[in-house]
This record gives sequence, structure tokens and C-alpha cells, in this order.
Amino acid sequence: MNAVPFQISNVYGGLGECHGLVRQEGKFLVLEFQIQDSVVNLLKSGVKSVEIPLADIARIFLRRRWFGFWNSLEVQLSRMEIAEQIPAMKHGRLVLGIYRRDVPLAQELIEGVQRITTAAS
Repeated sequence: MNAVPFQISNVYGGLGECHGLVRQEGKFLVLEFQIQDSVVNLLKSGVKSVEIPLADIARIFLRRRWFGFWNSLEVQLSRMEIAEQIPAMKHGRLVLGIYRRDVPLAQELIEGVQRITTAAS
């Protein structure tokens, strides 16, 4: 099981940050995350978990910008209600910030998801 750390900045209009892990479990993409305030860094939400069926993933890819210093794992969903609990989801798209050192893990995750979705179709 390959877990990739991620972050989502500018949650709640810049007042919060989201940190979590994304991994593939069978036919699901599982996101576990926690939201923390960015003002005093004291307030944290409980850990939330969202399971996204791989059949509902229209596209998943790694976007590398600024010579690999800023990377994001982008997941386009076919239905919005699946990920309504995930902060900063817009138009059914999740943009998860990935640290440069975790890019190989993200690429393995993408390959695993694509392998299963290709075999299913």
C-alpha cells in the first residue's frame, strides 16, 4: 500500500490548511486528512476519511511546475457529490499539493489507479 502525503493550502479563504494522505485500497482512492488553522496553528479538526470509487475517477495525473518545485496530484471526478467533504474541491477536481520528495510515490499511485481502471474498462 502506497500512501502519498499531500497538502491543500488556502482553505477557508486562507485561514486554514489541509494535510493528509492519499492511497489506493482495492477499488477505492482513500483520502485521510485534517484541517488546521493557519493563523495560530493550534486549532485542528478531527481526521476525516473519504473513499472515492476508482470507477468515478475520470482522470488522474501529476502536474509539475516551476522545475519540479511545485507539484500537484490532480484528480478529476465524474460526480461532485463523492468529494463534497474535501476542502477546496471545485468542479469535481481535486488539486493535492505534493512535495518534491514524494513525486515518485505519487507516480506509483497514478500507475496503480490507471492499471485498475484500464483493466475494468
